[in-house]
Amino acid sequence: YVTLAEYKAYVNSRGQTVTTDTADDAIITLLLRATSRYFDTQTGRIFYPSVETRYYDVPKSRTLTLDGDLLEVITLTNGDGVVIPSTEYNLKPKNTQPYVFIRLKDTSTYIWATDGAGDYQDVIAVTGIWGYHNYYTNAWLNGSTLAEALDTSETAIDVTSGTLFAVGNTVRFDNELGYISAIATNTLTSTRAENGSTAAAHDSGEDVFIWQPMEDLKAAVLETAMQAYKRRFGAGTSNTATVTAAGVVLAPKDIPASAVDFIKTYRKYT
Repeated sequence: YVTLAEYKAYVNSRGQTVTTDTADDAIITLLLRATSRYFDTQTGRIFYPSVETRYYDVPKSRTLTLDGDLLEVITLTNGDGVVIPSTEYNLKPKNTQPYVFIRLKDTSTYIWATDGAGDYQDVIAVTGIWGYHNYYTNAWLNGSTLAEALDTSETAIDVTSGTLFAVGNTVRFDNELGYISAIATNTLTSTRAENGSTAAAHDSGEDVFIWQPMEDLKAAVLETAMQAYKRRFGAGTSNTATVTAAGVVLAPKDIPASAVDFIKTYRKYT
């Protein structure tokens, strides 16, 4: 949820010592990854976008209850295989995300349907972007536009301007997601078809969006990772970070207050 550049800028702004070379970049990156996954585990949520299709039984009312954090619908397919247009349903709650209900409009002629065999279980498919963000309206920053057409496998991606991008960003081309691993001026090196999305061809001029993690999440990750990093030199007291051949194991004894508050606020109760 935090890039290496953001971590270094944060540590420097706090007056802490961070190496100016790249000697510790690998361990810091592992710490940031381990800390990010720690918050996922502790809250029972994911705070990154994931493209997924989830299946539901035909409800007894016009309201379909979801079992996850839905940020955006890509396709809603009824039990009979018919795609229901977005004009025929409302996402609830109305004014906030994530959504937890899909309700067919009272004026809609669509009804929830069984499949051709009359089965009502797991026949309604909701394909969408799932995850948690408390301000999804601002979750995607328009970083630039494609300066070339893309096929389904190209990873060196030319954009009109690479200024707003950073290594570690999650990016979006239409409904396809990728991770930025390197930047050379206006050429991004990006993986394709990440987080459950499907590789697709894209036209030149298409927008390229950058995922913006929640600010309080970033603050919690930064503080926790910084404490873990300092423990390596006997300077921190809040966490113990064990470096193993498999990576980093974060074993918090007492995480920072910002992290505790974040977990309490966003923990999913079932």
